[in-house]
Amino acid sequence: MRRAALVVLVLSLTAGCSVGGRPDPPPPPVPIPTLTPEPQPFRTRTTFVDNVLVVDVRYHDGRTRTLDTQRHRDGSWGLYLPRPLQPNHSSRESILSENHYDHRIVLYTVVSWNDTDPADYLVAGWWLVYPPGTPIWDVEEATRGVFIDGPELDPATPPNLPVTGTATYVGGAGGLYTYEYGRAWGELAGDSEYTEFVGSMLLRADFDQSRLTGCLGCLEPIEIDPGRHLYPIVTWRDPDPAASPADYDLHFAASFGDTGAFEDSAITVTHPTRTITRSAGTWRGQFSNVPDVDGHPRRVVDSTDVHFAEADGSIGRFTGIFDALTPATLTPDDGDAGNVD
Repeated sequence: MRRAALVVLVLSLTAGCSVGGRPDPPPPPVPIPTLTPEPQPFRTRTTFVDNVLVVDVRYHDGRTRTLDTQRHRDGSWGLYLPRPLQPNHSSRESILSENHYDHRIVLYTVVSWNDTDPADYLVAGWWLVYPPGTPIWDVEEATRGVFIDGPELDPATPPNLPVTGTATYVGGAGGLYTYEYGRAWGELAGDSEYTEFVGSMLLRADFDQSRLTGCLGCLEPIEIDPGRHLYPIVTWRDPDPAASPADYDLHFAASFGDTGAFEDSAITVTHPTRTITRSAGTWRGQFSNVPDVDGHPRRVVDSTDVHFAEADGSIGRFTGIFDALTPATLTPDDGDAGNVD
């Protein structure tokens, strides 16, 4: 009995200690993840005639499927869209879907048009293309795509860009946010969550340097907005992710050419409390060929897919579209330009 008690005492004193009194070795380093952003289409073929919207969904292997609001509409409404910021414009949003033998497509679109000239329209949206047999809530298995299109973004009619000066653009962003939890999240480690996000975008164009810079999250925190767009998949009843997107800032930079198009991967992600170890992404877009009253392109549109990794192995992703206007394009009583959808 005495010997057994002594053994128990020794074991209790040495529990948690390594041989020789040295501290336990540190946990193995977090493996460096492979970040693989997907270049987003930015533009795709669209038409808007007699209130029928047609959109080509572009696969990443080059194939396309054409969906329209006459044959593929699952729902269409305008109840939650903010008021169009341009006078004499209307807007509407729709969910289109196609359940095909070799895929399933869910497509969200929002189109705005000039009441006096419906051919003057702008359409934006994003799609999810699922492998055969994949349920729609399995978002991580789907191929994502985002796009903005309209006559004022036609590359065959490029903008007449100023050669000097600067311009500021303010607008809105929206898309899908996903987060895979690393080991610092305890019981959540290894799980992932997703939700829709919205935010305000600030862009500055330097025409002397042919340089465009911007930030998502710097004007106002990025917000969770479930059910805004893909209500069959993400609903307002879904719980918010434990890792909120609110405190992330996404910084962008790109050079643009004479056609007003730009594409770059100079993207940085920051957070006040989480250590970002890597970020990678794609950013591509276009200046409008319609000038504002000051002679600057009245808007800049762009799409992005941003991945980032954190010190504990967590991985986040923002896939979205932006539409930003110059203050001179806005009506005088629109002080909150961040509501551009």
